[in-house]
Amino acid sequence: MSQTVQVINGNDGFARERERLKRLIINAERAGVDRWRQISFVYRAADSFSRRVLARSFCHTEMSRTAGCKTGQCCKCRPDVFEYEKGVLDLLPKRTDDTGFCPFFNLGKRTCGVYGVRPFACRIYYNFAQSGYYCQNPNDATLQLFDGVKRHLERILGPYAGGYLP
Repeated sequence: MSQTVQVINGNDGFARERERLKRLIINAERAGVDRWRQISFVYRAADSFSRRVLARSFCHTEMSRTAGCKTGQCCKCRPDVFEYEKGVLDLLPKRTDDTGFCPFFNLGKRTCGVYGVRPFACRIYYNFAQSGYYCQNPNDATLQLFDGVKRHLERILGPYAGGYLP
């Protein structure tokens, strides 16, 4: 395997993709003055990031491209949301139980019930370790990415609201 392919597939590749996403989010306001255009741009940038890094993650064996993770290990949480996302999620049907899973995780089908409108954080959190441990505990690189763009996202998606509570 050539040196170039190894770098693209290694940590340097993830670092480059992480920096690319940060630049896009920081400059999202260039997508136009219309807030809806900016929101669309932010989610498209996150989805593009996801497509480029998925194959390098532990998640690629656990994912369905249309419904998210099939195990739900990363869905044992309250997803990080911004004010705009909370408003959208508040309108959707959700479970209210004590399972510990995200209220939108479909326990029967083992899929995300809101995959098409999932929050930004859900679009970028991937497990880049060799085991499932980081499915429930996002790794430092993923958390740093989210923290690095949070203030820029707040200009578009509204204030950070923390973990989603129905």
